[in-house]
Amino acid sequence: MESLLIILANVDKSTAMDPGTGAIFSLVAILLVFAILGIIIGITTLVFKLTGLFEMKKQIEAKANALNNNTTVSEAKSNEPVEIKDDDMMAAVLVATIDYRKEINKDVRVVSVKEVK
Repeated sequence: MESLLIILANVDKSTAMDPGTGAIFSLVAILLVFAILGIIIGITTLVFKLTGLFEMKKQIEAKANALNNNTTVSEAKSNEPVEIKDDDMMAAVLVATIDYRKEINKDVRVVSVKEVK
């Protein structure tokens, strides 16, 4: 009760407060601010983890469905190397590789390139 009176007296400016008491009030206020920030950070982290779990569950179900479909890609039969002649051809190979990697969500390696005319 005495601390409440000191706080009220400080607000009224009716009595002076010594530096030790002021330092204690300052530390308590700083600790309260950090505690409230910690609670806010904890709540937002929890919300992001919960939404991430739902997204991860959807990705796992999508991978399971893809495995159930038994989609396989056959390798190219030709062993003769194709010379990449210009930048457009290189860009086409890179774009196709990146698109296929995003489609199957695994690392891919270009085994052969076949030029379609």
